[in-house]
Amino acid sequence: MKKLFDYLPVIVFFGLYFASGRDIYLATWGILIASLLQIALGYLVWRKVERMHLLVFAVTLVFGGLTLLLRDDMFIKWRPTVIYGALAVVLLVGQFLRERSLLQRMCEAMMISGLGYVVPLVKRDWTILNISFVLYFSLLGGLNIYIAYHFSTDFWVNFKLIGFTLLNLVFYMGLFLFVYKRLPEEERQRLFHDRAAKPDAPTRHHEE
Repeated sequence: MKKLFDYLPVIVFFGLYFASGRDIYLATWGILIASLLQIALGYLVWRKVERMHLLVFAVTLVFGGLTLLLRDDMFIKWRPTVIYGALAVVLLVGQFLRERSLLQRMCEAMMISGLGYVVPLVKRDWTILNISFVLYFSLLGGLNIYIAYHFSTDFWVNFKLIGFTLLNLVFYMGLFLFVYKRLPEEERQRLFHDRAAKPDAPTRHHEE
């Protein structure tokens, strides 16, 4: 449910675009309102405003607002590139600020939430993962703006929906295989066996 909520603005954008007969301006209104609604509902339901949601809203407000004000859809097409660029810069800078990178801290928090324990990786592995994300986000940002300037709006929207989805699938499958190959056999078994049979295992592993 929470994961679906994170994609609310994008879902609204695509839904309105295709339901309205490919009206990019109506879709822009939709993603702008949905981004604001995402922040409001997030605070009401979870009493927390995600930094990522704030970033998305700020970028959407600027570039979506310019699109609606100037009636130029090129501004909204810049939105993904700016977001991906910001993420790449944040992860790159975060690599050097602390002993544990921003990506590592985020991933470890998600591991504890989803698995109940932290998958053990050495510092070199975390560096490779972090640089992989930086390069991937940079690639997506560059690819997005290239398509925006060289192809039609309809092609751009369809590529964002289908092309970027396929690229994400390949990228995250590759990351999973990278992490999986570096796990000891015991940890591999933990990922694919029912941990409910060992209710104290996650806690014990975390304490160690």
